[in-house]
Amino acid sequence: MKRIGTSLRHLMDLTPRETWRLARGRLPFVPKGPAWTAMDLLASVKHRHGIRFAELLLRQEAILSRELGWKPLDFAGARVVEVGCGPLAGFGPLAVFCGADVFESAEPEWDSRLFFSQEISDRYLRVMHADLTGLYGPRISFDTFQELLSERIKVHKSGFAAAPVSGEADIVLSQSCLEHVFPLETTIEKIETIQTPLTRFIHLVDFGNHYLTPSPFDGLYDQPPESYIAARGEAINMLRVSDISALFECKDIPAQVVPSRVIPHSNRRSVHSWWRERYDDDALFTQLALVVSIP
Repeated sequence: MKRIGTSLRHLMDLTPRETWRLARGRLPFVPKGPAWTAMDLLASVKHRHGIRFAELLLRQEAILSRELGWKPLDFAGARVVEVGCGPLAGFGPLAVFCGADVFESAEPEWDSRLFFSQEISDRYLRVMHADLTGLYGPRISFDTFQELLSERIKVHKSGFAAAPVSGEADIVLSQSCLEHVFPLETTIEKIETIQTPLTRFIHLVDFGNHYLTPSPFDGLYDQPPESYIAARGEAINMLRVSDISALFECKDIPAQVVPSRVIPHSNRRSVHSWWRERYDDDALFTQLALVVSIP
């Protein structure tokens, strides 16, 4: 019952169109239709603000600069790979605007006809281009931007592990993606095959419950992870920050983990013994962490 209440509160925080899209995908008697429509994306609080990828990168690199002496990513001439770019190509438009030669990703919900549609062009990409111009300066015109997007963005309609992504990458990115992957080991193995010692990467991982609850950890630690996943489905894999770090180490990918949001003792309910026996408070109450290449 607690999880049902959490899900209902989450739906109440969404726009009516977002709520209907989720219901359409779950109710057996409702025709499924496409994963996304232009109206769905443009009504989405999350997806309609394309500049958020630049804002996220600026925030993440500011944290890494303070913690590690990190130098900003240089997209000029780079081959950029993103794990799970979402229906609007994630970091792709930003990378292309900043000079990337190639942007490649894999996304099960990808629809190239939708991304390159007139509606997305007029109401999403045009605004994004204006925002990127304001942030980085007038590098290319909007017409050139559109042409380069069609030439340089390649997205496979599949999970990343199964996608035919190969060859050396200069930059690898993911944004709140790794926590949704089952099993994560195969995806990290795939990442390892495209990296070199010079590859730079940033993976933002969200260890919260992905609901708009008072605490991002509400409901997570009431029971062992298998029980949580059985009740909610394969939405989040329940790995903690120490697990992610160990997986990268196991696959011989030199990486550093930098917590970027820690909310200590924010879980108002008791923590099940399964969790207490395996994790300390740092692992349990780190909501966001950056897994990055070592400078």
